[in-house]
Amino acid sequence: MKSSVHESNQKDDGGFSGDSSGKASDVARLTVFLLFLAWVIDYIDRLVITLALPAIGHQFHLDKAEQGLILTVFFIAYAASQVPGGVLADKIGAKRTMIVALGTWSVFTGLTGLAFNYVSLLAIRAIFGVSEGMFPAASMKALSERIRPQQRLTATGVVFCSNSLGAALAPLIAGPALAAVGWKNSFLLVAILGIVMAAALWKFLPRTLLSADASEPVRHAASLDLRSVLTSRALWLIAATFCGYDIVLWGLISWTPSYLMEVRHINVRNSGILTSIPFFVGTIGTIIGGYLFDRFFHNKMRRLIAPAMAVSGVFLVVMIKATTVGQFILWESCAIGVSSLCFMPIYGVPLRLLPQDFAGAGMGLVNFGGQFAGALTPFIMGAIADAFSFPAAFSFLLFGVALAIVASLASPQTKKDFDAAFRREAPYPALAQ
Repeated sequence: MKSSVHESNQKDDGGFSGDSSGKASDVARLTVFLLFLAWVIDYIDRLVITLALPAIGHQFHLDKAEQGLILTVFFIAYAASQVPGGVLADKIGAKRTMIVALGTWSVFTGLTGLAFNYVSLLAIRAIFGVSEGMFPAASMKALSERIRPQQRLTATGVVFCSNSLGAALAPLIAGPALAAVGWKNSFLLVAILGIVMAAALWKFLPRTLLSADASEPVRHAASLDLRSVLTSRALWLIAATFCGYDIVLWGLISWTPSYLMEVRHINVRNSGILTSIPFFVGTIGTIIGGYLFDRFFHNKMRRLIAPAMAVSGVFLVVMIKATTVGQFILWESCAIGVSSLCFMPIYGVPLRLLPQDFAGAGMGLVNFGGQFAGALTPFIMGAIADAFSFPAAFSFLLFGVALAIVASLASPQTKKDFDAAFRREAPYPALAQ
């Protein structure tokens, strides 16, 4: 008898496909392609505002802390909706959840360009954050339902290369758009991409793939409940690792464009080009990190994460002390490239080990850690820049380096450790047996 979750997914996606090897491969390829495009658009939509911040600040007479709050309010809403988005995907299906998220965030991307004052802009970005926050866990659940376990980490690595690629493409798109049509019209233009992508997911996302090896649970899903997933110390440690990693990432994404324009006096078009360079390097780092984790570090992620983050911290220190734009971008590229090696290892452990029935909620919890970093970092760095300087603000990134190292060292490393942690932490005696 199928579980209620599988029944809802069958209704969601129109039934299960066959499980032949050829069909499974076709499903995997199309799923990865569509989710990759959706994530690229996700990043473009959310990052256009980083290049628009100086113009927005000028129009609404905002200091850097107030500009940072525009980013922070998005991330607060985005972080808060990670777990609810995962639960919603588990309940009504990943496909429905993704389409609702994409359509809604695209509307509010466009509405950003229609904001008439600072308060309306904050409100729009908060709702934008809620709608984007429903997408990540749902997309990971959609992936786990359509990709066999032995292919899942590789597929996830390909999909999540979109994060760095989207971060690289966003300034290349936003810079010329801002220069040509202004910040308001730029948001209206990029909103169209999301509407088109939502329609593509609805039309072309394959049906779920059900097979005997569809998941590799820590225990049978029936022996887990949502509370045991959401209160797991093991998952919270992985979330804290992701938080540290994302303090570095979102700090650089949020404030590098403003630094280049306001301190180095680079125009918006050229700032977009320079801002994109480190994230093309990060795309390569994400691919390499996924390969290294899959081949050598899948049972010892700390041996990859801790050294990579430490080396990234050294590059950040040199970046902060850079005296020219070229040096700054060079060392930023090195820092992002090396830290990006950690992205797939952070995601890899829970993605491999959580049961499919709780993949949405579990990955939502891990992603919450990263987005909590996004909620704190732009505002804190903006306040530091107002009070001191941009170099002082960039020094805050070293706290993220330290957090990622400490949390990764404390996290479970193997399936045995992960399973033991769940059994110790189970809120009900039956789960610990």
